[in-house]
Amino acid sequence: MQVRPVGPNECPEAAEVLLRSFFDFSLNQHLFPDPKKRVWQLRFIYLRTVELYRGVGGAFITDDGSGVALWTPPQYPHGVGTWRYIRAGFLAAPFHVGLDMPLRRLAALRDIERRRHAETKAPFWSLEVIGVDPERQRTGSGTALIRHVLEQADRDGLPAYVITHEARNVAYYERFGFRLVGDAPFEPGAPPTCSLLRVAAARLPDRVLYSPPIWARRNVDQP
Repeated sequence: MQVRPVGPNECPEAAEVLLRSFFDFSLNQHLFPDPKKRVWQLRFIYLRTVELYRGVGGAFITDDGSGVALWTPPQYPHGVGTWRYIRAGFLAAPFHVGLDMPLRRLAALRDIERRRHAETKAPFWSLEVIGVDPERQRTGSGTALIRHVLEQADRDGLPAYVITHEARNVAYYERFGFRLVGDAPFEPGAPPTCSLLRVAAARLPDRVLYSPPIWARRNVDQP
């Protein structure tokens, strides 16, 4: 399975993959409880999120279009910056997802940033979103997307960090060397916010660093 950067004309395609992958995601159900509205709310958010991370070189897609991963590269230890969010069109969010949803989502994002600063030390790679089309899961897309960046992180001697709001995904990330460092929800009633850190593996040239994980759960590709 080959992985490459998301092209300038592939943002809508990548956003649709994330939409299908995360429609029933526990955090999205918490933030966007109306399933009828959730489709166009998430479509607006994911399209702009893909554009945001493509702009910093952190958006990747499998060659068959089945999976997408968005990473914050190590040169952005404090996040991608407010100006990039503005350029990606997030100022229009209240008109597309409702007035209260951006504030609730902002609270979740602020909690993620707080955890990231408390639990990591720059520079590092941060996995923000990874999703595989439900019809193409358990085909190796998620593994390829994660290994694509982890192998680069190991070459550079850098750690990696990920936050997932699905407790069942912790075991999946642990197969790649991540270790759980926190799991408190960002607000009462919200799903747990599980943060995991992976130290840089020793450089081992001319050999594969990781074996493909055993797929034991549905939707394990998504954080």
